[in-house]
Amino acid sequence: MKRSMLIPVALMLVACTDAPVTGTTEASIRFDAVMTAVATEAVLPSAYASIMGETNNTFPHSVKNLRYQQVFAGSDVVNPEIIGLCLRRDDVSGGGTSTTQTLAIKLGPTSLDYTNLGSNFASNYSSTPTEVFSGNVVVPAGTSGGITTDFDLCIPFSQTYNHPAGSNLIVEVVNTSLVSGNVPRDACSSTAATCTTTRAFAFSPTAENAALVARGGLVMKFVSPEPPEPVEPPQPLTHEDCFKGGWTDFGFRNQGQCVRFVETGVDSRI
Repeated sequence: MKRSMLIPVALMLVACTDAPVTGTTEASIRFDAVMTAVATEAVLPSAYASIMGETNNTFPHSVKNLRYQQVFAGSDVVNPEIIGLCLRRDDVSGGGTSTTQTLAIKLGPTSLDYTNLGSNFASNYSSTPTEVFSGNVVVPAGTSGGITTDFDLCIPFSQTYNHPAGSNLIVEVVNTSLVSGNVPRDACSSTAATCTTTRAFAFSPTAENAALVARGGLVMKFVSPEPPEPVEPPQPLTHEDCFKGGWTDFGFRNQGQCVRFVETGVDSRI
């Protein structure tokens, strides 16, 4: 049975909570549309797509005055185009106070991984990160009983992030809220071999260096746009469409194939 709490520096790190982003924006409308369609989703670390984490954590979504980074394996990213992230309700721990948290979120590439993430926030990136969200998020009080599909705190990005191939992924959250909510969300523990993530954090939103770098962290789901519908290629409608080299526009090998398609519907391109 679960539960070690992540307790570095004598602080109980009890994972994230669920909450809608406040207000209605173009990004949130697009995100909602994707979530109701067949969106591409990736749970990271990938081992936790079908199991709950061993622990939970309130960092960084509901602890004020915090700068936080977490690294994930780039090989776990299903679609490089990412338009939002979600946190999962914990199966054991609930509680905390519903609050509005002020968050700025960046995503960026790194050559580092969970074994060697550094303490200098800027140096952890291999190139300039992308700020994907800045604003208020309503984080409600948590309830226990979460299951593997229960990603109930989702944040739509105002800026799409495109992850470069061959890189691992850093998620950075700066929490400048006036109060903490201390609402737990599902996380994985350093004791589990499947927990291939590490976090670095400092108790100041402007800190340049982390106070602690430690194995483990939140289980996150990354949301990508629904794949576009395949576009039907143009088809010739008349003989004239096939004449004067027009057959090449439709991918036929010669004019005769194009004319036969117009007359009989038999497609020699297949």
